[in-house]
Amino acid sequence: MSRNPFADHNDRDPFADDPFGDSAGNAGTAGDRDAVPLHSVRRSEDQGGFLGGFGGSSYRPVEADMDSFGTEDDSMHKAGGYSAGSREGELRRREEELAARERALQMREANVEAMASGARPALNFPPLYPIMYHAIDAEVPLGDRRTVRTFFYLWLALEAMLVLNSVSCLIVLVSNAADVSNAGASFGSSFVYLFTISAGSFFLWYRPVYNAYMKDSSMFFYLFFVFNGFHILFDAYMAVGVPGAGSAGMIVMLGCLSSGKKAAATFCGISFSLWVLHFAASLVMYVRVRRHYKQRGHTFSEAKQQAYLGFAQSGAGQAAAGAYIRSNTGTFV
Repeated sequence: MSRNPFADHNDRDPFADDPFGDSAGNAGTAGDRDAVPLHSVRRSEDQGGFLGGFGGSSYRPVEADMDSFGTEDDSMHKAGGYSAGSREGELRRREEELAARERALQMREANVEAMASGARPALNFPPLYPIMYHAIDAEVPLGDRRTVRTFFYLWLALEAMLVLNSVSCLIVLVSNAADVSNAGASFGSSFVYLFTISAGSFFLWYRPVYNAYMKDSSMFFYLFFVFNGFHILFDAYMAVGVPGAGSAGMIVMLGCLSSGKKAAATFCGISFSLWVLHFAASLVMYVRVRRHYKQRGHTFSEAKQQAYLGFAQSGAGQAAAGAYIRSNTGTFV
């Protein structure tokens, strides 16, 4: 008859023996249990017994060496690439940033106090003949200064390109290229652009975007969108280079090349490349301002309200309102 594998062949009760008793199964006294040798407990720990913790791992106290903490900390700093010099450089950089922000904040507070008291800041732009106050760090919020400063650099680049364009048209006129027509009219128009486009671009799209970010005004944003859109088209027009239109662009450059005028063609090529780059940069910044405008939640109706309010508060609006009242009442004040 086969043995039952599930039968308990040891009829002894496993809980009957006292683990602190003797080898014969006799329970020890309280004194015997207290007198368990320490080395037996350590041995049971080493063997993963019931004092060895979960999973049979043995427990051993960890003795901390207090003298090693400083060395370990230094090694961690060295491993991480940190040094006293780099920390000092980082602290110095942060101090300079805080000082710059503090100066900008002081300038803005001074401007606000001056405007509240009725006094306006001193005119500082243009430098040779100042007619207005222009300070991006003092008037534009911190998060928008980079955008406004980029537009200012684009305007300065436009001034330099107009000068180069006029010089290129003069060289084309002097070279007397056979395949380029109306060179004289082109130079005359380019010379007029030096004054009209310079002033128009500043007051029609740069100053509006400056005021738009400074005042968070929907009206100035719309003025920028309209006139900067025309300016982007003007960049494309100048890059094409229609003969007699005041541009030393692509068509004029090809005419100089076909006539063998390499110097004039070189200047026209440089002018053409700069107009293309300016067109691309202006288009990118236009899209960025448009995205900012939508994120701020501005609307066309808000822009109209601001325009009406600005006209009513202006001298021309008040004069028109007074004339209308006098015409309806028949009184002359």
